[in-house]
Amino acid sequence: MCTGALALASAGCGSTDSTSPSATSTAFSPVSAGGAVKVAFITKFSVAFFTAMEDSAKAYAKKNGGVDITYFTCKSPSDVACQTAQIEDAVAKGFQAIVITPMGPEVIPAMNAAADKGLKVILADNNLDAFTKKTAVAATDNVKGGQAAGAYLKSLLKPGDTIGLMEGVRGVPALEARIKGVKDALEGTGVKVIIGGAETKCDSAKGATVAEDLLTRAPNLTAIYSACDDPAIAAAKVAKQRGKKILVMGYDGLPEAAKAIQAGDMLATIAQFPGKMAALGVEAAVSAVQGKSVEPFIDTGTELVTKDNAAKFLTFQ
Repeated sequence: MCTGALALASAGCGSTDSTSPSATSTAFSPVSAGGAVKVAFITKFSVAFFTAMEDSAKAYAKKNGGVDITYFTCKSPSDVACQTAQIEDAVAKGFQAIVITPMGPEVIPAMNAAADKGLKVILADNNLDAFTKKTAVAATDNVKGGQAAGAYLKSLLKPGDTIGLMEGVRGVPALEARIKGVKDALEGTGVKVIIGGAETKCDSAKGATVAEDLLTRAPNLTAIYSACDDPAIAAAKVAKQRGKKILVMGYDGLPEAAKAIQAGDMLATIAQFPGKMAALGVEAAVSAVQGKSVEPFIDTGTELVTKDNAAKFLTFQ
């Protein structure tokens, strides 16, 4: 679910319970009862992936105690004004740490200001290399994930086959690593690799357009691999509508992808674990505030999803 530096959107923003960018899902008190660590948990917008992260953070807090979490989200994955306001709000209201899925480089100035005020800033789901004041990153190792996808496709494709690669957002390292892993694995195998003519932005509609382009350019296409699941699901639908039997693989582990795999419309996906990102991100935030050492990169893992284990991924892990 990683997105890059997208254009500023006009959609409003708010917490999980309000349309105000500074509203929170729980009442704020300057000092937490029992000295609990105050954490602002900021996700991009309310879709299943980020809801799963929030649910996991709540479960962590309930099980472990010692942390008081307030949840913020926006209405669009590109409303950087909303997320910037939420970061500033967390500073103004005396939070000690922020766990955030950043929208893009545009929010770095606000995160820098938060770090300069002494807040521990943990990035979850996607890293921003340009943000050097982070305390830690809890995310998928997309280099390993891309390599796993490449190894699986290499085991299925043969010389003379053609695969179309659908990029997510160019310039975003996490998404580029997912594509590079496949390209590297297929190098020298005799499999022809073609790249979609446009970015999908991890969007279904754009994915359908890129899939149409690939199938037009290569009518005998054997496979399609997408850096994100939503475009892969769309590509599978396009292929089906055209009467083409194509191996389609994605990356994310969305429940919709698992359903498509069970139905035989998609071949596979690489699953991420949003629950782990949230729980380990909150744990790192608490440890850092308490003065304990924290690993700079916390690998939350990946898993290959095929028909054999798709049932396990009908809900986010």
